[in-house]
Amino acid sequence: MGEGRILVVDNEPQIRRVMRTTLIPEGFEVDDAKSGEEALDHIRSNKCDLVLLDINMPGYSGFETCRAIRAISDMPIIMLTVHSAEKDKVEALDA
Repeated sequence: MGEGRILVVDNEPQIRRVMRTTLIPEGFEVDDAKSGEEALDHIRSNKCDLVLLDINMPGYSGFETCRAIRAISDMPIIMLTVHSAEKDKVEALDA
């Protein structure tokens, strides 16, 4: 039995690939989306246990995507970023 289904949302294919190759051997099923819009479509039609969400993406930002996910689901979301600005941390918690 798997550990759960994780949706990885990042516009960078390399990041999605690294997440996949790290999580699958640990027993997780991994889906991915390259945009916030694609992530929302996926969540509306598939069950996920966790979302790993990049903050900086073209189109819907990670913050906007997080708020949209929160409007339709209470699944856990972990936001990822290479930035460490305090304002990004605060906005992520508010989203």
